[in-house]
Amino acid sequence: METEKENTYLDAAMHVIDNDPYCKGMYGYLKNNRLWFERFRAFLKGKKTLPLLYDPFFKKIFSPVEHRERLSELVSCLLGQQVTVLEVYPAEDSQFIGIFVIMDMVVRMSDGSIANIEIQKVPYDFPAERISCYSADLVLRQYKMLTGSKNEIESENDSDDGDDVGEEVSYKSMRKVHTIILFEKSSANLQSEFDEKFYFHVGKTVFNTGIKINLLQDFLLISLDTFKKYRYSDIITGRTNVTEYDCDKTQYSDGISDKMVSDRIKYMSLFVAETPEEIDRLVALFPDLESVRHDINEYLVRPKEVLNMFSEALRILDRNTANLMVDRLKEEVDSLKGENDSLKDENTRLKEEIENLKKNSK
Repeated sequence: METEKENTYLDAAMHVIDNDPYCKGMYGYLKNNRLWFERFRAFLKGKKTLPLLYDPFFKKIFSPVEHRERLSELVSCLLGQQVTVLEVYPAEDSQFIGIFVIMDMVVRMSDGSIANIEIQKVPYDFPAERISCYSADLVLRQYKMLTGSKNEIESENDSDDGDDVGEEVSYKSMRKVHTIILFEKSSANLQSEFDEKFYFHVGKTVFNTGIKINLLQDFLLISLDTFKKYRYSDIITGRTNVTEYDCDKTQYSDGISDKMVSDRIKYMSLFVAETPEEIDRLVALFPDLESVRHDINEYLVRPKEVLNMFSEALRILDRNTANLMVDRLKEEVDSLKGENDSLKDENTRLKEEIENLKKNSK
């Protein structure tokens, strides 16, 4: 039986929804997905926290405008180096012509490097190709940004009839690009062959002969389901000591601070927490999460805004599911085409054998 307290925020939200045609439309759309509809109501009843792994909620809690320090801390602990996020680029501004690549959040940092933070909800069958495209897109974005900045400087100098003091843009002006992907459900190829408990996968290009060429592209893949299965139960009960699964210090040439590793555990736990009670436990372990809890609870009294976020998250989920279905159908078509070609080849072979048998029998 629901208590009066559980109904307080829900009743207030329903009053707003019933008196706003736009909200009514969003609420009706939400009803089309029972699981998502119940998650929305469970949040207003205080039974579930916000699903932070969905774009609209992630971008609110880690807004580069309202929560720049929080976003910088998150990126720093993931990369293992202190960075400050300066700005976020438009997500749809892909440099690939004819390819629609959407990145959840693309950030530029104070050292000139850029990173994208992708939250992967659906375990696509071939993530390597997608990851490669995302990383290549980052390189092109950065180069276009550098050449664009130079052109602007030259234009200003020409208009002032001054000397061209700008330096030529070279590849040496390029900085690191980091592709960060959080997998809520990771596929089989994200399971470590060394130990199934490893969830934090750092990738860099190395050469078999040991030559030291620092290429621009780094990769960071995080298996949150593996983290939740093997690490979260210890952390939520207070055992927050760092393990080998949380950080491979050999991957950080400049070292990594204890605070960064602690922050890493803190944020991974935040991402997999599902209830307000779990958030309360995490705040007790990591007091600086109090500001996150406060921001989440604020949405209990902002029903129109939180309804809009839930509706937007469902639209993204529907789109991604549709894209996945299209990919699967294409694979089935290609597979059937391959089978058909094989049958044709086999049929041709059998006909040739029959003809040869006929000739030999004469």
